[in-house]
Amino acid sequence: MKKIVFALLAILVVIVIGIAALLALVDPNQFKPMIAEQVKKNTGRELVIDGDIHWRFFPSIGFDIGQTAFRNPEGFAEPNLVQFDSAALSVSVMPLFSQQLEIGNVSLHGGHVFIQTLASGVSNLDGIGKQADTVAEPKAATEPSSTSESQPSGDKKPWTLTLQGIEVVDASATVRDDQKDTLTTISALNFSLSRFAPGEWTTATFDVTGKNNDLSFSANGETALLIAKGLDSAQVKALALNVSAQDAKNKIESVTLNVDHFQLGEWATIDFTAKGQVPDLAFDANGQTRLQLDEAMNTVSLEGLSLNTALKGKMLPRPAMTLNLDADAQYVMDKQQAVLSQVAVKLDELAVKGNASFKAADIPVIRFDLSSDTIDLDAFLGIKQDKAATPSATNASEQMSTPEKAADKNKEPDLSALKTVDLAGNVKIGQFKVNNAKLNDVAMDVQIKRGVLRLKALDAKLYQGSIHATAKIDANPTLPTYQVTKNIKGVQIQPLLKDVANNDVLAGEGDITVNVHGKGLSEARLRSNIAGTVAIHFADGAIYGVNVPEMIREARATLKGKKAEYVKEEKKTDFSAMKATFTLGNGVASTRDMAVESPLLRIAGEGETNLVSEAIDFTINTSVVATSKGQGGKDIDHVADLTVPIDVKGDWTQPSFSLNVAQLLKQNNELEKKAKKEVERGLEKLFGDKAKDEDLKNAADKLLKGLFN
Repeated sequence: MKKIVFALLAILVVIVIGIAALLALVDPNQFKPMIAEQVKKNTGRELVIDGDIHWRFFPSIGFDIGQTAFRNPEGFAEPNLVQFDSAALSVSVMPLFSQQLEIGNVSLHGGHVFIQTLASGVSNLDGIGKQADTVAEPKAATEPSSTSESQPSGDKKPWTLTLQGIEVVDASATVRDDQKDTLTTISALNFSLSRFAPGEWTTATFDVTGKNNDLSFSANGETALLIAKGLDSAQVKALALNVSAQDAKNKIESVTLNVDHFQLGEWATIDFTAKGQVPDLAFDANGQTRLQLDEAMNTVSLEGLSLNTALKGKMLPRPAMTLNLDADAQYVMDKQQAVLSQVAVKLDELAVKGNASFKAADIPVIRFDLSSDTIDLDAFLGIKQDKAATPSATNASEQMSTPEKAADKNKEPDLSALKTVDLAGNVKIGQFKVNNAKLNDVAMDVQIKRGVLRLKALDAKLYQGSIHATAKIDANPTLPTYQVTKNIKGVQIQPLLKDVANNDVLAGEGDITVNVHGKGLSEARLRSNIAGTVAIHFADGAIYGVNVPEMIREARATLKGKKAEYVKEEKKTDFSAMKATFTLGNGVASTRDMAVESPLLRIAGEGETNLVSEAIDFTINTSVVATSKGQGGKDIDHVADLTVPIDVKGDWTQPSFSLNVAQLLKQNNELEKKAKKEVERGLEKLFGDKAKDEDLKNAADKLLKGLFN
């Protein structure tokens, strides 16, 4: 027994003497030139070790190294690609004999990485390892073709790996791209990993602060990590991440992400929050979802995504709004396609549901199928239908007379977005209100492709009638072009006008056909460049604001030289049919075939309205074609076949109607003949035989011609 003890002591003494001799006789710093030479040979770069290298023998063998730098080539903003203040690494010796690699704590202090891409495209990462490749090639040619001797036998015990921990303290990094003029800096990075071994849970924590161009950011987090013994899978649990960011315009106060447990092919529960401000908008959001990444790491699925957001800011139609989103989603990486299903979005009272998809490409492809029970766009946008506050045409023209308003009227909308997306989809709305117009059963088919917006179909019911419309806007020319067709059938005109324009001047059941086109979408160009036709056909209605039979009685009294008897009647003219075709062009809408029919009257009109100034200039000729009791119960038999011209002047908001007396007398030649006979009879009574005097007749004729012309 004593011999065994003495043998062990002898071995221990030899080891101690060997270590002492190694420390006394071998200085590891003498290997610095050799290390630098090998690095230079294999990378083409210089390695500068300014700090000392120290041996470490307890509790494991290893070394510490002081300040070290790996140089950049000439011409870059910083001299070093990588540098650190100190690093340490150790390995336990005895477990190596049992094929166990036990690494002690790995530490790195004051590490810094600098990566730069010059304006020429040259990077300080270029060329690293080229010298090693050129050296390795001839070596590979001399190696034996058979490697069976170096292959481990199948019955050997596999190596196992353990790591006591990793510690990175006060690390930093700079990534600079002079081509793109971007700069990202990591001013402080700390990272720690507790004891790590395959098949065992370990804990990792980190914190980082930095700046990406003008955006400052900071983040910290922690998680538990498990690497399988076969190193073929991993799991994460209790992941907690916190992020904040800020620049001159935006402030992201906090973004949090919490994951309960994540593993490929399994569902993970995720909770998240976000709070911050962007220009004219503050948001406070929270939500949750279940996430799965398949084992092929190709498909990401979200189930039960729920997002609730409180919004405040000037960019909203209201001071504060609430956004709720529920959906399922899936993203296929190799196809770069995302699919949203069972989408339900609610922004205050505006609710939309449906499905959508997105495919990433140079021009993203978006498809959707959406529906809503009710959308009141006026209430949503905060538009008040206070017609009393609507400015008159005169006031409007005065308000638009300033250079700023003139510039706004000529400003074209920015349609560049139409060139950046391939979009197609359908929208259905049960009840829809816009500009106080009420529509039902709205169905819309929309497409955007290659800078062209197509409204392939818009169908809806409105005011006991229906509408079918198509439209096209082409954003590719310098000035965008447009085409619009619209067919409105069986619509009750008066309630529509009351709701949309607060105007009840016209009543009846109407059909309207619109076929127009033009160039330019600014207000001024829409009015001046629009061309095409608008055909109207109204039935069983009335024109309010004018009583034509009353004006006929006034005309009759005028012809008799009397004042019309005043009767209090509603100012309206009934009709059985009204037709007109308006031709649009050069800023004017004109018609030559306006016709209104009723059992008693025939009205034919022509004229034009200026689409820019909104001025009206129409002449309407009204004829009594029957001999019966007229509108209002007054007898107008004695004026049958009388044609009464009415001038319509003013503007769109304040039209005026007046009797054109001169035209009335000029158009009715029989009246002129009757008047001439009455004048002759009067002259005979006054002057007797002298009434036949030529001078007196000529004077009377001049008087009549002045009256009738």
